[in-house]
Amino acid sequence: MGRKSEVEKLRSLAQMDVDAVGAYDAAIARVKEPLVRERLNDFRVDHVRHVQDLNAFIRQLGGEPVELRPDLKGAAMKGLTAMTSMMGTEAALVAMLGNEEFTNRAYELALNFEWSPAVRSLIEKNRRDEERHITWVKDAVRQRPWVADGAEVQA
Repeated sequence: MGRKSEVEKLRSLAQMDVDAVGAYDAAIARVKEPLVRERLNDFRVDHVRHVQDLNAFIRQLGGEPVELRPDLKGAAMKGLTAMTSMMGTEAALVAMLGNEEFTNRAYELALNFEWSPAVRSLIEKNRRDEERHITWVKDAVRQRPWVADGAEVQA
């Protein structure tokens, strides 16, 4: 893969992670249950780290790093997540599930490209984070751990 193409693909992944940060910000701002807020914040931190790590490779390849500012798609994702999250914790998690399905698919597709070993290792690491995120969100939607913690159920 040529350097320009590699930079473009890395920038696309980094922008997707930036957009995910915005969606997490929206959900965290509206979820009241400490257990869920804590886990969502942990996942948000992972996405910020993904951006930083991807940006390091983008710089090494002579590209312009991605700023931690959502693009139009990210603003729409954040807005939709914010509106959905107003309906309660379960709705916020369902919105985040859709967002995580998107990021998981993007990292899965990224592994189809030929990368340098170091970049491939980072993409595989980020993909494992995304798998962990989606697994937790799916389990939380199904098991509703905030109810077990004695928190009020929000419709």
